Amino acid sequence: MMNAKGIIGMLILLILSTTIFGQGNSSASSYNDIISKLQEKKNGEGEVVVFQDMRINNLIYNHIEQNKRSGGIPGYRIRIYSNLGSEARDQSQTAKAKFYERFPEIPIYREYDSPYFKVYVGDYRSRIDALKDFNQIKRIFPSAFIVPDKINFPELEK
Repeated sequence: MMNAKGIIGMLILLILSTTIFGQGNSSASSYNDIISKLQEKKNGEGEVVVFQDMRINNLIYNHIEQNKRSGGIPGYRIRIYSNLGSEARDQSQTAKAKFYERFPEIPIYREYDSPYFKVYVGDYRSRIDALKDFNQIKRIFPSAFIVPDKINFPELEK
């Protein structure tokens, strides 16, 4: 059972977060979704109440905005092909197709970084995550190696 201070604190937090973040900004609404999800009471589970300084809310909001502007987050990918020359373009496309046949569930990225054609695979948050797939990939692409890179945002569970 919540006491009067808890209820008042919850109302103040709700009003302040709605006032600050309720301006139609999609990033702000994603932030509110995170807080709402935390505070959501599920069957048979405990209750979470978030009490925090508004400066923390601003830091989280700014972090979300910065990540959206940068177009990704720090992570790792596996480079399966990198070469230059007249045949490199076709070879990179062949490597991409060969990879897709074996691992259709892993995303593939082909890019031209003058003068190199490169093929990267995966979006891994940590090197350990990348190692899980790397061992299988290395058997088919012996020159593969793990590289730090900006990766796409992971999909949120619904």
